Amino acid sequence: MAKLGALLLAFLAVSCVGRPPPEATGTEIYEQVCARCHGDDLSGGLGPALGPESNSAEQDAEFLRLTIAHGRGRMPSFRNTLTAEQIDRVIEFIRSKQ
Repeated sequence: MAKLGALLLAFLAVSCVGRPPPEATGTEIYEQVCARCHGDDLSGGLGPALGPESNSAEQDAEFLRLTIAHGRGRMPSFRNTLTAEQIDRVIEFIRSKQ
């Protein structure tokens, strides 16, 4: 039952997110796609914190790319929502805040 709840939550998170415009900045992508789960200030919420001293601050860019593209745990995949370039831009934004 917990697995079903997690899947439903992941589906709802993805279904509520539209695709950002191709030219969207990392900030705009984060605000549109990531903030509702990871917090406006990267402090976390439904998803883990991404700011300074968070676990993600210790991960390399490839780990973050794979996590965003393919999902991890309760986090859904965004490979059909974001391009590779958009994923790189949002990682640059996250790194600038870390």
